[in-house]
Amino acid sequence: MLISNTQNPPPPPTFIVSRQTLKQTVLASGFLQPIKQVDVGSQASGQLTSLWVSPGDFVTKGQLLGEIDPALSQNALQDAQVALNSLLAQKNANQALVKRSTLALQRQRAMYRQDAAARQDVEAAEADLQVQQAQLTAMNAQIHQQQIRVATAETNLGYTQIIAPVSGTVLSVTTQAGQTVVASYQVPVILEIADLSVMTVHAQIPEADITLIQQGQPVCFTTLGAAHQPFCSKIKKLEPAAEKINNAVFYNALFDVENLEGFLRPEMTAQVSVELHQVKNVLAIPLTALGSAVSADHYQLKAINLDGKTIERIIMTGIDDGTFIEVKQGLRDGEQVLLVNDSAGLL
Repeated sequence: MLISNTQNPPPPPTFIVSRQTLKQTVLASGFLQPIKQVDVGSQASGQLTSLWVSPGDFVTKGQLLGEIDPALSQNALQDAQVALNSLLAQKNANQALVKRSTLALQRQRAMYRQDAAARQDVEAAEADLQVQQAQLTAMNAQIHQQQIRVATAETNLGYTQIIAPVSGTVLSVTTQAGQTVVASYQVPVILEIADLSVMTVHAQIPEADITLIQQGQPVCFTTLGAAHQPFCSKIKKLEPAAEKINNAVFYNALFDVENLEGFLRPEMTAQVSVELHQVKNVLAIPLTALGSAVSADHYQLKAINLDGKTIERIIMTGIDDGTFIEVKQGLRDGEQVLLVNDSAGLL
């Protein structure tokens, strides 16, 4: 006697129509940068004699961070100051000559009125006074020029002190104490300071999706180390320049997020989701329940009626989130639909 091993086929997978909140999004990858990052350098050349900070230190604006050997700058300032003092002394001598010429002219005029001096003597005294006054004017110009040189030397001496231009965290130190910096052609970078309290996310939007993105749209992202912890904000700026990555075109969408706890770090990878539309409390079914398309937003699918029989239905759909799709017409809450492909693991 033969025993049959045939078994009844399993029932087709189904899904109960329910109300959900759906979000239509654009997905992109991106990276994080501090909202403000400054390269700190020096316009003075010489040996970096001291550096009092290291990566990770927090500094405040105006804080003294290090110093370049000031000997050459101090000598240049002293030389300029000595030259200025010499000109000031010459000015005092010129002022005395102007005073003497003024008194001589007054005497010649008084004597001329008493017929005790010739007209030629008065003219000679006037000419001498004009010469002395011109020399005093020229001396004042030289003094002003030398004062500028002194101010420049003082500024150059100030450049030997490395001052924090902004408050923030030291990201890196590229020049160590004892090294010589040369600022002949460009300002050498000594360290980097960044404000990490707010981070800017550079989301790389694919060319096909950039027309869907607008300023002010809600956006969230997660990092690779904390995929369960989303950070949300709004699109702040769309950069017009394109960027090619492996022959694909992307556009940067920028948005800021607070980082008061310091969890976010520069160059972190961000998995970005830009929200385009959202509908709440709408009927939804899995995309795997859709059958053939009747039109752009109408589909034919199989549903189960109250008698347990499979029937054909044509539904009108709305937005989808990549897993579920909105049902605007054709189904009711609590009805069951057959899943054409349940590989998404929705059951």
